[in-house]
Amino acid sequence: MAMTNQETTPPRKPSRWDDKRTRRALIGGSAGVAALLGAGGVLVARGGLPWSRKAPATQTASAPAPTPVPGIKTWSSTAKAKTIDHLELPLYMAIPTIGVDAPVVAVGLTNDGSMDVPKRAGEIGWFEYSPRPGLRGNSILAGHLDWQGAPGVFQKLASAKSGDPVIIRGADGVEHKYDIEWHREFPADGATPKAVFEPIVAYGLTLITCGGKWNPVSRRYDSRVVVRALRK
Repeated sequence: MAMTNQETTPPRKPSRWDDKRTRRALIGGSAGVAALLGAGGVLVARGGLPWSRKAPATQTASAPAPTPVPGIKTWSSTAKAKTIDHLELPLYMAIPTIGVDAPVVAVGLTNDGSMDVPKRAGEIGWFEYSPRPGLRGNSILAGHLDWQGAPGVFQKLASAKSGDPVIIRGADGVEHKYDIEWHREFPADGATPKAVFEPIVAYGLTLITCGGKWNPVSRRYDSRVVVRALRK
Protein backbone atom coordinates (compact mmCIF):
# COMPACT_ATOMS: atom_id res chain seq x y z
CA MET A 1 0.00 0.00 0.00
CA ALA A 2 1.29 3.40 -0.99
CA MET A 3 2.15 5.82 1.73
CA THR A 4 0.56 9.45 1.67
CA ASN A 5 2.26 12.52 2.96
CA GLN A 6 -0.69 13.84 5.21
CA GLU A 7 -0.16 15.95 8.38
CA THR A 8 -1.67 14.26 11.29
CA THR A 9 -2.98 16.02 14.47
CA PRO A 10 -2.09 14.41 17.69
CA PRO A 11 -5.14 13.37 19.65
CA ARG A 12 -6.37 15.93 22.32
CA LYS A 13 -5.89 14.85 25.82
CA PRO A 14 -9.25 14.67 27.54
CA SER A 15 -9.79 17.29 30.32
CA ARG A 16 -11.78 17.06 33.46
CA TRP A 17 -14.47 19.28 31.91
CA ASP A 18 -15.26 16.46 29.44
CA ASP A 19 -16.45 14.40 32.30
CA LYS A 20 -20.14 15.09 33.02
CA ARG A 21 -19.81 14.36 36.73
CA THR A 22 -16.95 16.79 36.98
CA ARG A 23 -18.96 19.55 35.28
CA ARG A 24 -21.90 18.99 37.64
CA ALA A 25 -19.63 19.15 40.64
CA LEU A 26 -17.97 22.37 39.53
CA ILE A 27 -21.25 24.02 38.61
CA GLY A 28 -22.68 23.01 41.97
CA GLY A 29 -19.58 24.39 43.65
CA SER A 30 -19.93 27.72 41.82
CA ALA A 31 -23.50 27.97 43.00
CA GLY A 32 -22.24 27.43 46.54
CA VAL A 33 -19.70 30.23 46.10
CA ALA A 34 -22.40 32.48 44.68
CA ALA A 35 -24.61 31.66 47.61
CA LEU A 36 -21.79 32.47 50.01
CA LEU A 37 -21.16 35.77 48.22
CA GLY A 38 -24.86 36.46 48.35
CA ALA A 39 -24.81 35.90 52.07
CA GLY A 40 -21.73 38.04 52.27
CA GLY A 41 -23.57 40.75 50.37
CA VAL A 42 -26.31 40.73 52.96
CA LEU A 43 -23.66 40.87 55.66
CA VAL A 44 -22.00 43.83 53.98
CA ALA A 45 -25.33 45.55 53.56
CA ARG A 46 -25.89 45.20 57.29
CA GLY A 47 -22.60 46.73 58.29
CA GLY A 48 -19.72 45.01 56.56
CA LEU A 49 -17.66 41.97 57.22
CA PRO A 50 -16.72 41.30 60.80
CA TRP A 51 -13.14 42.53 60.38
CA SER A 52 -14.31 45.72 58.68
CA ARG A 53 -16.96 46.79 61.19
CA LYS A 54 -16.48 50.26 62.73
CA ALA A 55 -16.27 50.79 66.47
CA PRO A 56 -19.51 52.14 67.97
CA ALA A 57 -19.71 55.93 68.01
CA THR A 58 -18.91 57.63 71.32
CA GLN A 59 -20.16 60.95 72.75
CA THR A 60 -18.37 63.96 71.42
CA ALA A 61 -16.36 65.69 74.15
CA SER A 62 -17.44 69.27 74.93
CA ALA A 63 -15.19 72.00 73.64
CA PRO A 64 -12.71 73.36 76.21
CA ALA A 65 -13.59 76.68 77.85
CA PRO A 66 -11.99 79.69 76.21
CA THR A 67 -8.98 81.22 77.89
CA PRO A 68 -10.08 84.19 80.07
CA VAL A 69 -9.14 87.56 78.68
CA PRO A 70 -6.99 89.46 81.19
CA GLY A 71 -8.40 92.73 82.49
CA ILE A 72 -6.98 95.97 81.27
CA LYS A 73 -4.89 97.76 83.89
CA THR A 74 -5.83 101.42 83.69
CA TRP A 75 -4.26 102.87 86.84
CA SER A 76 -2.17 101.79 89.79
CA SER A 77 -0.96 103.51 92.91
CA THR A 78 2.19 103.03 94.91
CA ALA A 79 0.44 104.14 98.11
CA LYS A 80 -0.70 101.49 100.57
CA ALA A 81 -4.41 100.80 100.94
CA LYS A 82 -5.97 102.85 103.71
CA THR A 83 -7.36 100.75 106.55
CA ILE A 84 -10.64 101.61 108.25
CA ASP A 85 -9.94 103.27 111.58
CA HIS A 86 -12.45 101.34 113.67
CA LEU A 87 -12.47 99.82 117.11
CA GLU A 88 -13.48 96.24 117.69
CA LEU A 89 -16.79 95.71 119.49
CA PRO A 90 -17.71 95.74 122.30
CA LEU A 91 -16.53 99.23 123.25
CA TYR A 92 -15.77 100.92 126.55
CA MET A 93 -15.53 104.58 127.51
CA ALA A 94 -13.42 106.19 130.22
CA ILE A 95 -13.47 109.78 131.50
CA PRO A 96 -10.91 109.60 134.31
CA THR A 97 -11.58 113.08 135.74
CA ILE A 98 -15.19 112.20 136.61
CA GLY A 99 -14.70 108.52 137.36
CA VAL A 100 -16.35 107.04 134.24
CA ASP A 101 -15.26 103.60 132.98
CA ALA A 102 -18.25 101.81 131.47
CA PRO A 103 -19.37 99.59 128.58
CA VAL A 104 -20.89 101.12 125.45
CA VAL A 105 -24.03 99.47 124.04
CA ALA A 106 -25.95 100.23 120.84
CA VAL A 107 -29.37 101.91 121.08
CA GLY A 108 -31.83 102.79 118.34
CA LEU A 109 -35.09 104.74 118.16
CA THR A 110 -38.17 104.69 120.36
CA ASN A 111 -41.71 104.38 118.95
CA ASP A 112 -42.03 108.17 118.75
CA GLY A 113 -38.78 108.50 116.78
CA SER A 114 -36.60 109.70 119.66
CA MET A 115 -33.18 108.36 120.50
CA ASP A 116 -33.50 105.46 122.91
CA VAL A 117 -31.56 105.19 126.19
CA PRO A 118 -29.65 102.36 127.87
CA LYS A 119 -31.62 100.00 130.09
CA ARG A 120 -29.00 99.95 132.86
CA ALA A 121 -27.63 102.76 135.01
CA GLY A 122 -24.01 101.80 134.37
CA GLU A 123 -24.17 101.60 130.53
CA ILE A 124 -23.49 104.25 127.89
CA GLY A 125 -25.77 104.10 124.86
CA TRP A 126 -24.26 104.71 121.42
CA PHE A 127 -26.89 105.86 118.89
CA GLU A 128 -26.39 103.22 116.21
CA TYR A 129 -27.49 105.55 113.39
CA SER A 130 -24.46 107.74 114.02
CA PRO A 131 -20.83 106.84 113.21
CA ARG A 132 -19.30 104.23 115.48
CA PRO A 133 -17.00 105.78 118.08
CA GLY A 134 -13.49 105.80 116.64
CA LEU A 135 -14.62 106.69 113.11
CA ARG A 136 -14.78 110.12 111.54
CA GLY A 137 -17.98 112.02 112.23
CA ASN A 138 -20.30 112.82 115.12
CA SER A 139 -20.71 109.74 117.34
CA ILE A 140 -23.65 110.37 119.66
CA LEU A 141 -23.72 108.72 123.11
CA ALA A 142 -26.09 109.07 126.06
CA GLY A 143 -26.01 107.98 129.68
CA HIS A 144 -28.26 108.33 132.72
CA LEU A 145 -27.87 110.92 135.44
CA ASP A 146 -29.59 108.37 137.66
CA TRP A 147 -31.75 105.34 136.95
CA GLN A 148 -34.33 103.70 139.22
CA GLY A 149 -32.68 105.16 142.33
CA ALA A 150 -29.13 104.21 141.34
CA PRO A 151 -26.44 106.74 140.30
CA GLY A 152 -26.10 106.94 136.55
CA VAL A 153 -22.90 106.56 134.57
CA PHE A 154 -22.98 110.27 133.60
CA GLN A 155 -23.93 111.53 137.05
CA LYS A 156 -20.92 113.91 137.03
CA LEU A 157 -20.83 114.77 133.33
CA ALA A 158 -21.92 118.35 134.08
CA SER A 159 -18.68 118.87 136.01
CA ALA A 160 -16.43 117.85 133.09
CA LYS A 161 -14.19 120.67 131.85
CA SER A 162 -12.64 121.61 128.53
CA GLY A 163 -9.45 119.68 127.95
CA ASP A 164 -10.51 116.68 130.03
CA PRO A 165 -9.64 113.41 128.24
CA VAL A 166 -12.27 110.97 126.96
CA ILE A 167 -10.95 107.54 125.98
CA ILE A 168 -12.73 105.02 123.77
CA ARG A 169 -11.31 101.50 124.08
CA GLY A 170 -12.09 98.55 121.81
CA ALA A 171 -12.30 94.89 122.78
CA ASP A 172 -8.93 94.38 121.05
CA GLY A 173 -7.31 96.87 123.49
CA VAL A 174 -6.89 99.65 120.91
CA GLU A 175 -7.67 103.10 122.35
CA HIS A 176 -8.56 106.46 120.84
CA LYS A 177 -8.18 109.60 122.94
CA TYR A 178 -10.44 112.65 122.68
CA ASP A 179 -10.36 115.98 124.50
CA ILE A 180 -13.49 117.82 125.64
CA GLU A 181 -14.01 120.99 123.57
CA TRP A 182 -17.15 122.46 125.09
CA HIS A 183 -19.93 121.82 127.61
CA ARG A 184 -23.47 123.25 127.27
CA GLU A 185 -26.95 122.89 128.80
CA PHE A 186 -30.25 123.16 126.91
CA PRO A 187 -33.89 123.24 128.13
CA ALA A 188 -35.43 119.79 128.04
CA ASP A 189 -38.80 121.03 126.80
CA GLY A 190 -37.37 122.77 123.74
CA ALA A 191 -36.42 121.45 120.33
CA THR A 192 -33.34 119.27 120.18
CA PRO A 193 -30.39 121.61 119.63
CA LYS A 194 -28.77 121.34 116.21
CA ALA A 195 -25.39 120.94 117.89
CA VAL A 196 -26.40 117.51 119.23
CA PHE A 197 -26.99 115.71 115.93
CA GLU A 198 -25.09 117.96 113.54
CA PRO A 199 -22.71 116.23 111.10
CA ILE A 200 -19.06 117.04 111.58
CA VAL A 201 -15.94 116.26 109.56
CA ALA A 202 -13.69 115.66 112.56
CA TYR A 203 -13.55 112.57 114.78
CA GLY A 204 -16.02 113.62 117.45
CA LEU A 205 -18.10 112.43 120.39
CA THR A 206 -21.28 114.08 121.61
CA LEU A 207 -22.18 113.00 125.16
CA ILE A 208 -25.70 113.60 126.49
CA THR A 209 -27.33 113.26 129.91
CA CYS A 210 -30.03 114.88 132.02
CA GLY A 211 -29.40 118.00 134.11
CA GLY A 212 -31.04 120.79 136.05
CA LYS A 213 -33.87 120.17 138.51
CA TRP A 214 -36.11 117.13 138.86
CA ASN A 215 -39.80 117.77 138.15
CA PRO A 216 -41.86 115.28 140.20
CA VAL A 217 -44.99 115.98 138.14
CA SER A 218 -43.50 115.29 134.69
CA ARG A 219 -40.95 112.97 136.24
CA ARG A 220 -38.24 114.55 134.13
CA TYR A 221 -35.22 116.77 134.59
CA ASP A 222 -35.66 120.23 133.12
CA SER A 223 -32.42 120.45 131.13
CA ARG A 224 -30.01 118.41 129.01
CA VAL A 225 -26.25 118.41 129.43
CA VAL A 226 -24.32 118.11 126.17
CA VAL A 227 -20.54 117.69 125.95
CA ARG A 228 -18.51 117.66 122.73
CA ALA A 229 -15.09 115.97 122.58
CA LEU A 230 -12.77 115.84 119.55
CA ARG A 231 -10.04 113.36 118.77
CA LYS A 232 -6.53 114.75 118.60
